[in-house]
Amino acid sequence: MPGNSKITTGLNDRPKSASIAQSGPGIPDDSGSPIEADDRQIERMKEKLTENPREKLKKEVQERIEASQKGSE
Repeated sequence: MPGNSKITTGLNDRPKSASIAQSGPGIPDDSGSPIEADDRQIERMKEKLTENPREKLKKEVQERIEASQKGSE
C-alpha cells in the first residue's frame, strides 16, 4: 500500500492520501458549536462592520479631543 504510507512519525503523522484540515469533502469533523448572540450584540457588530472608515476616524479624533479637554488622556 504505497498510497497509505506515512509522511512522518511525528505528532502530525498521517497517510499521504489523507486530506489536510478542512480541504476534504463533506462536513468538517471539528466544527464548533453555533455562536449565540443577543440582539444588542448583533446591532453593535452591524454598526461596526458597516461604518464608513472616514466617519470612524472622525469619531475617534473627536473622542480623543474631548478626552484631552477633560484631562482623561
